[in-house]
Amino acid sequence: MMAKPINILHPIPKPPKNGIAIVPCGLYCNRELQNAKAGQMVEFWQDWRHEKRRIVQITKFRINTPEFTFMLRCVYGERMTIAKLFEQWEAWAVVEGIGSAGFSRDEALVVEVSNLE
Repeated sequence: MMAKPINILHPIPKPPKNGIAIVPCGLYCNRELQNAKAGQMVEFWQDWRHEKRRIVQITKFRINTPEFTFMLRCVYGERMTIAKLFEQWEAWAVVEGIGSAGFSRDEALVVEVSNLE
């Protein structure tokens, strides 16, 4: 029996092969995802659309580093900033009921996913 996928509220990565998502983490934020392992299923949700993917690898990144800024811009484009990312996460956190301070501003999860093929 296959385990149910972990739900992620995030646009679906559109890779040529694999995609990367940067998602918030914290004490009450994406706890199940923080313990996920390679090979587990995740389901990305964006409005009414949702698609399943398989985790290739997952790690925590320290946010205030040049490496994180590089990763952020590779994934979301040159105009993306940490401040804009935090605005999006704050809005999401309020909607999810964990409050605007409900995620870490020091660390984020970087998840590489692949199609189910």
